[in-house]
Amino acid sequence: MKPRIDARRTAILVLDVQNDLVKITPGIKENRILENIAAVIRTARRSKVPVIHVTASVRGDFLDIPRDNPLWDGLRKSRQLISGTKGAAIHPGVRPLKSELVLNKTCVDPFLTTNLGQALQNNDANTVVLVGLWTNWVVEATARHASDMGYRVFVVRECSASNTPANHDFAINRILPTICYVVPMKDVLAALRR
Repeated sequence: MKPRIDARRTAILVLDVQNDLVKITPGIKENRILENIAAVIRTARRSKVPVIHVTASVRGDFLDIPRDNPLWDGLRKSRQLISGTKGAAIHPGVRPLKSELVLNKTCVDPFLTTNLGQALQNNDANTVVLVGLWTNWVVEATARHASDMGYRVFVVRECSASNTPANHDFAINRILPTICYVVPMKDVLAALRR
């Protein structure tokens, strides 16, 4: 049986689509990732489906992230995703409306350092549709956590990319299908229009 998205109980999660990450994500322009994400957002807005934006940004002194950790050492060295900088801002192609919730996290999993769970409850959502950067980081972490919490989780195949094509392909084809539904954008757009 093909899984269905009930737009009345769904929230769109736009994950880490920030200037610093857009700039270093290979294939993002060629694969029209930003345009695809924007199309999902536009369709959700027209249908009054909640759109929640999640960002990752940290203090310039990095006191709000783990020390002695390979993941965060790279962030320190590159001086990326620092709160208040242009690099940490949401990309203008998917800019949130003033009425849309923007949650900032200081880790990979948005359920851990934000009130995302409460926001989903407030919207009576039992289904999340995930789009964003990077597939094998925030998209996968969100899918795992949401799935464990009992949400119906959908990842839009054409609306994510990663730090390498190989990482994206492995996550989208091997890992995510064991956790959630990986679906084509046309199916999501059709479901949201109902």
